[in-house]
Amino acid sequence: MTDETHMTSSQNNQLSLEMIETRCTLCGSSNDKLLFEKEGFRHVCCQTCGLVYVNPRLKFHKDFQTVSGTGSMGDDQLSRLQILRICKELSMLDNYRKLNRILEIGPGKGWFLSIAKLVGWETWAMEINLDAIENLKRKNINNIITSGSVISGSGHESFDVIRMWDVIEHLEWPRALLEEIFNSLRSGGLLRLSTTNINSLSRMVNGPEWVYLNGSDHIVLFDPVTIDKLLKLVGFRRIRIRTRSFNLRRKLYHPEREIKVKFHPLRPFRKIIDETIKFTNFGHQMIVDAVKEA
Repeated sequence: MTDETHMTSSQNNQLSLEMIETRCTLCGSSNDKLLFEKEGFRHVCCQTCGLVYVNPRLKFHKDFQTVSGTGSMGDDQLSRLQILRICKELSMLDNYRKLNRILEIGPGKGWFLSIAKLVGWETWAMEINLDAIENLKRKNINNIITSGSVISGSGHESFDVIRMWDVIEHLEWPRALLEEIFNSLRSGGLLRLSTTNINSLSRMVNGPEWVYLNGSDHIVLFDPVTIDKLLKLVGFRRIRIRTRSFNLRRKLYHPEREIKVKFHPLRPFRKIIDETIKFTNFGHQMIVDAVKEA
């Protein structure tokens, strides 16, 4: 499930004092069109490639990521089902295990890496959130890249797998990080990522009030077409994109409050939609596997 943002009113007021104009991270164009505005944040669509992003965005967006609750969100304890899901994913990743090195970017509480370490992986993390870094140290994840680039911290072609779960939507320049990831993977290595789908049925039904639209935090919003374009532009070729999940949650963030909808015509069918939407490209979460071809 894509994460949510926790921001106090004082933090928001301090960081929203300065905004900065930006351009499309996918194609570099400055030709955008307003889609909608939510809580003062303009969500625009690039007229050249179709990418959706926030413009202007907070000037100190990255600085806020070091202290916000987002980076360290997650469960304090895992359920048996959650552990089984991680073990199932790690079993699949064994197919890529040659150097025995795995990196997670934005690992949050560090549960995935903790279990990966238990099954013998040499685990690495890239994290800027201060609380998350302390969590990782407590779990004995000691190879932590906290500044600079993936390559400067680890070297070229040094990982079998790089995992990035609910992170890319927070990045000011996703293309730059994906280029580093591509160069840091060995030939035949795997990038595995998850992010919100801006072209999901959930977003269409809920409009700008949809729970995952927070312009102070989620600043680049992909769909299956634009994430595929970006990965191919970086150099990936074997790309698999799946979507899943449907919800009717609406939320405002400044101040943070859930919007309760008393009745929605789709509510009686929510579970059916949730079960069937995984066979389409309209689930609200995208899961992407991309291989660096040898």
